[in-house]
Amino acid sequence: MRIGSLLIGSENAEQMKSWYRSAFSVTENDGGAFPLGDVQLFIEEHSEVSGPNADAARVIVNLDVDDCRALEAHLLTLGVTWVRKVEQMPFGLIGTLADPDGNYVQIIQWGAEPGTHPG
Repeated sequence: MRIGSLLIGSENAEQMKSWYRSAFSVTENDGGAFPLGDVQLFIEEHSEVSGPNADAARVIVNLDVDDCRALEAHLLTLGVTWVRKVEQMPFGLIGTLADPDGNYVQIIQWGAEPGTHPG
């Protein structure tokens, strides 16, 4: 068993897709999903979803990245909402931001050594 895809429901799917394209330089595949490694991320209209996410920490999309500081610099130019600014942890670098619907997305660089990726 494995996770094949995730679905983020939104009443503003096109705005959300545009934000994900800009934030993470991703392009949809022929199925309409953003391929993220072995997992596909779908963002679609959903009849039972309206407004911002009221419980954003319930499910968090974790993105493993090669250069957390470079992505952070790019995201800063977009004016994203940071929930937790990128910081060094024993396991590497991590930061949490909110997408336009308020869902949490974490960027993680596993194994980043303290002092080699200053903020």
